[in-house]
Amino acid sequence: MLSRTEFEQLAQAAQFRPELTIAAAPAPKKLAPFGISLLGEIETESHFADSRVVVLYSPEGDPAWNSTARVVIFLKAEIENELADDPLILQIAWQWLTEALGKFEAVAVELSGTVTRTSSQGYGAIAEESPSTIEIRASWSPVDEVDLASHISAWGELVCLAAGIGPEGVSQLSGKSH
Repeated sequence: MLSRTEFEQLAQAAQFRPELTIAAAPAPKKLAPFGISLLGEIETESHFADSRVVVLYSPEGDPAWNSTARVVIFLKAEIENELADDPLILQIAWQWLTEALGKFEAVAVELSGTVTRTSSQGYGAIAEESPSTIEIRASWSPVDEVDLASHISAWGELVCLAAGIGPEGVSQLSGKSH
């Protein structure tokens, strides 16, 4: 069982890539005794994504979570129109999540969520093509409450991948024009 201080310290141990700007946000107070919330954003000329992660912790556990902790994320990122047209993009985006969890060895149960893509076209005075976006909403329960930092780090990696920033050490040949 973690104290509030131990819970907050575990979350602060998360590692993020330099492209990702992180800010603290208020966590929901009624869902669990302890909670933290972070906002993450990437905004460059060629990449854009914003996201939120909420980590809830209940020392007694929650039967619906099958754990003492629950991670909930929302992410929205602009993607290239060609990628949005790919019939596999929804599965690809979900794979970004599972790969990010795997990269940080963030073992989870009860992983569920949705992936949504949107594309729009303006007409008349706003005939400029609007960017396509992908949204990922997901939640899962960490198997090990002491390893919450790896789950938060995986969220940060997912934001980078969804924004079109490849894995560390891999050069991108092209990016999304913003």
